[in-house]
Amino acid sequence: MSEVYIRSQDKEGLYTIKESCGIRYKEFTNAGMKENRIMLNMDATSMYTLGIYESKERCIEIIDEIQSVCGQYLYAPGNTGLLIGSEATPPMAAVIPRVYQMPEK
Repeated sequence: MSEVYIRSQDKEGLYTIKESCGIRYKEFTNAGMKENRIMLNMDATSMYTLGIYESKERCIEIIDEIQSVCGQYLYAPGNTGLLIGSEATPPMAAVIPRVYQMPEK
Protein backbone atom coordinates (compact mmCIF):
# COMPACT_ATOMS: atom_id res chain seq x y z
CA MET A 1 0.00 0.00 0.00
CA SER A 2 1.23 3.48 -0.75
CA GLU A 3 1.65 6.11 1.91
CA VAL A 4 -1.63 7.85 2.71
CA TYR A 5 -2.30 10.67 5.16
CA ILE A 6 -5.80 10.95 6.61
CA ARG A 7 -7.07 14.19 8.09
CA SER A 8 -9.72 13.59 10.74
CA GLN A 9 -13.29 14.82 10.34
CA ASP A 10 -12.76 17.49 13.01
CA LYS A 11 -9.51 18.55 11.22
CA GLU A 12 -7.60 18.25 14.52
CA GLY A 13 -5.62 15.16 13.55
CA LEU A 14 -3.45 14.07 10.61
CA TYR A 15 -2.50 10.40 10.60
CA THR A 16 -0.07 8.45 8.43
CA ILE A 17 -1.52 5.12 7.37
CA LYS A 18 1.17 2.45 7.35
CA GLU A 19 1.03 -1.28 6.79
CA SER A 20 0.57 -2.02 10.49
CA CYS A 21 -2.49 0.28 10.75
CA GLY A 22 -6.10 -0.63 10.14
CA ILE A 23 -9.24 1.36 9.38
CA ARG A 24 -12.60 -0.09 10.36
CA TYR A 25 -16.22 0.62 11.12
CA LYS A 26 -17.26 0.48 14.77
CA GLU A 27 -20.65 1.08 16.37
CA PHE A 28 -20.58 2.82 19.77
CA THR A 29 -23.29 3.71 22.23
CA ASN A 30 -22.72 7.11 23.83
CA ALA A 31 -25.22 8.42 26.39
CA GLY A 32 -27.85 6.06 25.00
CA MET A 33 -27.28 7.25 21.42
CA LYS A 34 -25.82 5.01 18.74
CA GLU A 35 -22.79 6.45 16.91
CA ASN A 36 -21.34 5.06 13.68
CA ARG A 37 -17.60 5.68 13.64
CA ILE A 38 -14.66 5.06 11.39
CA MET A 39 -11.75 4.08 13.60
CA LEU A 40 -8.01 4.00 12.99
CA ASN A 41 -6.19 1.19 14.80
CA MET A 42 -2.51 2.14 15.16
CA ASP A 43 -1.64 -0.97 17.19
CA ALA A 44 -3.28 -3.35 19.65
CA THR A 45 -3.93 -0.59 22.21
CA SER A 46 -4.34 2.66 20.23
CA MET A 47 -7.59 3.55 18.45
CA TYR A 48 -8.52 6.97 17.08
CA THR A 49 -11.86 8.20 15.75
CA LEU A 50 -11.46 9.54 12.23
CA GLY A 51 -15.11 10.48 11.82
CA ILE A 52 -18.67 9.96 13.06
CA TYR A 53 -21.40 9.47 10.43
CA GLU A 54 -25.17 8.98 10.24
CA SER A 55 -25.13 5.30 9.24
CA LYS A 56 -23.04 2.18 8.88
CA GLU A 57 -23.60 2.38 5.11
CA ARG A 58 -22.04 5.88 4.95
CA CYS A 59 -19.04 4.64 6.93
CA ILE A 60 -18.56 1.78 4.46
CA GLU A 61 -18.77 4.23 1.51
CA ILE A 62 -16.01 6.33 3.05
CA ILE A 63 -13.84 3.27 3.70
CA ASP A 64 -14.35 2.39 0.01
CA GLU A 65 -13.16 5.90 -0.96
CA ILE A 66 -10.05 5.50 1.21
CA GLN A 67 -9.36 2.15 -0.47
CA SER A 68 -9.62 3.83 -3.88
CA VAL A 69 -7.14 6.55 -2.86
CA CYS A 70 -4.70 3.94 -1.52
CA GLY A 71 -4.71 2.08 -4.82
CA GLN A 72 -3.76 5.03 -7.02
CA TYR A 73 -0.36 5.27 -8.70
CA LEU A 74 1.28 7.75 -11.02
CA TYR A 75 1.65 5.78 -14.27
CA ALA A 76 3.67 6.56 -17.40
CA PRO A 77 3.33 4.15 -20.33
CA GLY A 78 6.88 4.65 -21.66
CA ASN A 79 7.71 4.66 -25.35
CA THR A 80 9.28 2.42 -27.97
CA GLY A 81 12.01 4.83 -29.03
CA LEU A 82 10.82 4.92 -32.63
CA LEU A 83 11.47 8.64 -33.00
CA ILE A 84 14.89 9.49 -34.42
CA GLY A 85 17.36 10.10 -31.63
CA SER A 86 15.05 8.97 -28.82
CA GLU A 87 15.69 6.07 -26.50
CA ALA A 88 13.07 3.54 -25.51
CA THR A 89 11.78 4.02 -21.98
CA PRO A 90 9.99 1.30 -20.05
CA PRO A 91 6.58 1.82 -18.45
CA MET A 92 6.73 2.93 -14.84
CA ALA A 93 4.43 3.30 -11.88
CA ALA A 94 5.32 5.52 -8.96
CA VAL A 95 3.77 5.64 -5.54
CA ILE A 96 2.99 9.20 -4.54
CA PRO A 97 1.97 10.37 -1.07
CA ARG A 98 -1.62 11.53 -0.88
CA VAL A 99 -3.98 13.10 1.67
CA TYR A 100 -7.56 11.98 2.27
CA GLN A 101 -9.80 14.49 4.06
CA MET A 102 -12.58 12.78 6.02
CA PRO A 103 -15.94 14.17 4.82
CA GLU A 104 -18.00 16.30 7.18
CA LYS A 105 -21.15 14.26 6.51
